[in-house]
Amino acid sequence: MSKPLRRLYWFFALLFLALLVQLTYVQVFAAPKLQTNPSNTRAIAAEMEVDRGSIVSADGTELAVNRKDGKYYLRDYPAGDLTSPWLGYNSLRYGRAGIERVYNEELSGKSGLLGITSYWDQLMNRTHVGADVVLTVDMKVQRAAAEALGERKGAVVALDPRSGAILAMVSYPRYDPNEIDAVWSEINNDPGTPLVNRAVQGRYPPGSVFKMVVAAAALENGTVTRDTTFTDTGSVKAGGFEVNNYDDRVYGEHDFAKAFSSSINTTFAKVGVALGAETLARYALDFGFNTELPWKMGGAVSLFPSAGEMDKAHLGQVSYGQGEVLASPLAIALVTSAMANDGLIMKPHLVSRVLTRDGGVIDEATPDVWLRPVSSDTARIVSELMVQTVKSGTGTAAALEGVQVAGKTGTAEVADGEPHAWFAAFAPADYPEVVVAVVVENAGTGGGVAAPIARQVIAAALGL
Repeated sequence: MSKPLRRLYWFFALLFLALLVQLTYVQVFAAPKLQTNPSNTRAIAAEMEVDRGSIVSADGTELAVNRKDGKYYLRDYPAGDLTSPWLGYNSLRYGRAGIERVYNEELSGKSGLLGITSYWDQLMNRTHVGADVVLTVDMKVQRAAAEALGERKGAVVALDPRSGAILAMVSYPRYDPNEIDAVWSEINNDPGTPLVNRAVQGRYPPGSVFKMVVAAAALENGTVTRDTTFTDTGSVKAGGFEVNNYDDRVYGEHDFAKAFSSSINTTFAKVGVALGAETLARYALDFGFNTELPWKMGGAVSLFPSAGEMDKAHLGQVSYGQGEVLASPLAIALVTSAMANDGLIMKPHLVSRVLTRDGGVIDEATPDVWLRPVSSDTARIVSELMVQTVKSGTGTAAALEGVQVAGKTGTAEVADGEPHAWFAAFAPADYPEVVVAVVVENAGTGGGVAAPIARQVIAAALGL
């Protein structure tokens, strides 16, 4: 063989080898990811011939069901937009989102033994049947949260602090998943971003609800006790940065318990500086900041600056939830749950069970501890301070007759308008059954706007 022919031979041999490697990668290693890619409508079309499993709330309300149309099973969503930010959609044209995407393996009958039976169904020319997904969401609480928030941009999260089960998750604006194909362009161009689940994907300056973290750190660390006294003149300098109280109030002589219930910024700036950057950053991490949420639904990571990025000026700001601190409503609900659950934060979950069509249990959620940021004694003291906040402090609008509510307000200043209104709470304070976190964008004070929303959600969760 001549030298030019030999070179041409090796050239084509190498091309063939490269093609073989690429095909192997696509068909073996990349196949699972390509199959679940929302833009892979060919795979979606094939799966729409499967009798997809239903999605049902904890109280038995059907949230996603099938409708036969020719050879395809199409999705109907009886609750409309009420659950859309996290329930998602299943569209031949636009793929999947939310629970429909995350639990697609189960719903389409590909996981476990159902995946094996799918091959038998193909051989027998039978319709394959997917698994049903049962959620932790209580639709009574979900509706109450949606009604309380109304048509205001923001989010509400309610969860059981003992198990981490999500009882309600509301985000506004929303969209109707039944109309997803017709309104796709409209909602994608909507400046209100209705496709974003603000409850887990939204990141906001937390304002004074972050004082729960600072208080817990200072009490656990021994920097303060509830009786430690301070003097407030209305402002304080922290590394050259001037910290002022909300509405320029002056509180004079007071103890730390009063600083918490009245949300005194100047005192918390002093406490944060006394704690130091390394200690405060460590406790923020212990409460779940800068950490991926431990569940399949994903979401935004809440942010807290590293110790090396903070001087006294930064410490003064972050100690009352301003500066470079960002949190999602779910993250604040989890922080609050530590105070309600003896210092333990349970892993959140939205799905309680996965069932075969005849009711057999394929998978079932069990309570699991995620973090233990503080001791039970510290959690108890902070919860007592939160009770006082609702009794006589900034959170009185969350009070319920016959039930002791523990809460913390937040009024987070932003550059583009009115402050974000925050409220985080749990009840009953002596035996907590529900934690609620609320944020309303550019709405005003947490005590005036967010606390009444939390009150309605707590009442619904407790059956009041």
